[in-house]
Order: sequence, then C-alpha cells, then structure tokens
Amino acid sequence: RGLLRYWVTLHVLQLGSADFGVVGPGHALRITVGQEVVLPCHLSPAMDAQNLDIRWIRRDVTETVHHYRNGKDVSGEQMEEYVGRTELARDGLSRGSLDLRISGLRPSDDGDYVCTVTDGASYGEALVYLEVSAPFFHNARPWIIGLGVPLGLLVLFVLFIVVLF
Repeated sequence: RGLLRYWVTLHVLQLGSADFGVVGPGHALRITVGQEVVLPCHLSPAMDAQNLDIRWIRRDVTETVHHYRNGKDVSGEQMEEYVGRTELARDGLSRGSLDLRISGLRPSDDGDYVCTVTDGASYGEALVYLEVSAPFFHNARPWIIGLGVPLGLLVLFVLFIVVLF
C-alpha cells in the first residue's frame, strides 16, 4: 500500500516542472559477479543535493534499493537483498553527484535502476542499466559451453589413453 502511494506520488510530482535534471550514464554498465559497481547519476545543473530526497529503485519491481533524505539514509524501505551492500557516495553530494555503490554483485542485481530526486514540488529521474555477468564464459552462448565440456573431456580421455599405452 505504501509503495503504491509512493509510485502515484512520483508520477504526480513528475507532472510538475523540475528546477533540475537528473542524468544517468546513457549506456549499460557491464560488471562481473562479486565485484563492486558505482551506478553514476548527477544533477544538471550541478547543485547541492545533501538535503534532497534521493531514492534508487529497481525499475522492474519498483522497490527501494537505497533511500537518502535530509542528510540521512532511510533503511526501513530498503529491499532485504540490498541491506548492507549499498552506499550513497556522499563525498559528491555537494556537487550534485548521486552515485550509488553496490558491493558483492549478484546475478539477481542485473537489471534497470532508477535514480529519483525530489525537492519540494520538483522531481527528476534517470535510468541506469546494469548487466551482471558470470566471471567465466560470460559472453559464451549456452551451446558453446555444452559442446566445449564434452570435447574437453574427450581430449583428456584420449591423452589418458595415450599415456597409459
């Protein structure tokens, strides 16, 4: 119920004119499982964001990944799988940087993130695409892996036979 109210509020606020724009990277970020990523986002024109309401949400599930309001992190709404793994990069807030750091990337972190900013009647958002890949064979097609494993085993078997005889 609270999430629905929040979503309706965001869309109503979006109808108002914003005094700022929210800008994302404009390209997908490709990161390997287990690593740390910084999802970039900033205000345009650059302005102090320390007292704004900044919320990072997952676009597909519309749930909160990280929420920062009036100089403090708000943890009560955060998705359980992100607890202890996210941090708003506060060193850049005074310059309008809204970057979110996510540590220990998981395959489930793959997807679209929305950086939203609210300041009174002004609202802006930017979309950030995150592609999380496996550390090995991350670009391989499943059929290549399916063919490679038996071929590798066959080569090992032949080498074993040759060594024995």
